[in-house]
Amino acid sequence: MQMKNPPTWCHRLASAALLLLLAACATPPPSPPSSPFEQDVIEATEGLVGQWHSNTPGRLRWPASPLALGPFIDLSAASSGQGSGFARPQTVAAAKTRQTVARYLETALPEFKLVPAESTATQADLLLSASLIPFVTPAGQPKESASTQPTLMLTLVLLDLKTSRIVARWQSPLRSQPTDANPTPFDAESPVLFNQTPTETDTRLFGAPVNTGIDADTIRGTIGLAQLNQAQEAYATGRYTKALALFQDVSKQSPALALRAANGEYLSYLKLGQPEAARQAFKRVVGAGIASRRLAVKLLFTPGETTFWADPEVSGAYGFWLQEISAQAAAAPACLEIAGHTSHTGEKAFNQGLSLARSERVRQIMQAAQPGLSGRLLASGKGWSENIVGSGSDDARDAIDRRVEFKIADCPAKR
Repeated sequence: MQMKNPPTWCHRLASAALLLLLAACATPPPSPPSSPFEQDVIEATEGLVGQWHSNTPGRLRWPASPLALGPFIDLSAASSGQGSGFARPQTVAAAKTRQTVARYLETALPEFKLVPAESTATQADLLLSASLIPFVTPAGQPKESASTQPTLMLTLVLLDLKTSRIVARWQSPLRSQPTDANPTPFDAESPVLFNQTPTETDTRLFGAPVNTGIDADTIRGTIGLAQLNQAQEAYATGRYTKALALFQDVSKQSPALALRAANGEYLSYLKLGQPEAARQAFKRVVGAGIASRRLAVKLLFTPGETTFWADPEVSGAYGFWLQEISAQAAAAPACLEIAGHTSHTGEKAFNQGLSLARSERVRQIMQAAQPGLSGRLLASGKGWSENIVGSGSDDARDAIDRRVEFKIADCPAKR
């Protein structure tokens, strides 16, 4: 039986428009900001999207543009390391910013379709990245009250992956809480520090104006850090099986992030109750560090002493860590400098001596584990001269300043 009045293309278009309208109406409105911090992040995101609309005239809202979240980096840490070469741990503020942006994109901005970071290279057209640095009140401008005083400067960058150009950039201050400066669970629980990648030291992505072209190497590095951020978020929210799979993907796809990925595998296996798999992952952590000729381990000592912190939850794995580092160092035809570091508290001379005494203690443990290392280990003390954070707060924020660093060096020729 034939229809008397088959639908025309106009009817079909009208029906499609009606369905889209109904879908939009069915989507619940986004919840209002729960804090000044979240309000500031949302306003910055709106500013970025508004600029993107202005720079792409004629761009329709449909179909939605596939967008992935890039890395959310604390450049305050990466840029103030006094030549340490280590990236600062991701802070709670950076992680909260990423979560707030993602939630707002999904609930209030239908012109975007959020895709997972691991699909960036094949599915995303746009990459949204962010950096946070400490906010500095301009000279001559009165400071606001503590409740409204900005503490961070947020920079959001939207990169068009098809043209490799920055299509929007927005910068505005954030109001955060003191606890937002703490590291995320992944970085707080990590046994080692991470070398900076070229992407973290290259300021072009966050400092360049709109319409700047970004080179392919920087884009690849940015995508790798985006995938790492996604894995860290899964770890922080207790999705350890998912985190493990994501860390393993990062290891395969981004050789420059091998140390961080192996570290993530180690932590994830521990949470999943697989100690032997965790031990194997830590071996890869040590191998990646020795291959880069630099490995910094967070060994927490009793304040003012050379003994390790007594809590087995903290120091229980130190014996295994040092045994594995000793074994791999003994197998490498190289010498090892063991450099002790302290946080920026107390007298300078005392900290210099304390850091040397601690590194000497580690040297003794390693030489006892591997007698073949005799004559190849050098203990040195740096005090606070190579702080990465430098806050002197002696808490989670500057834990990485209290570290023991292993530097691989060629042994001097025997005479």
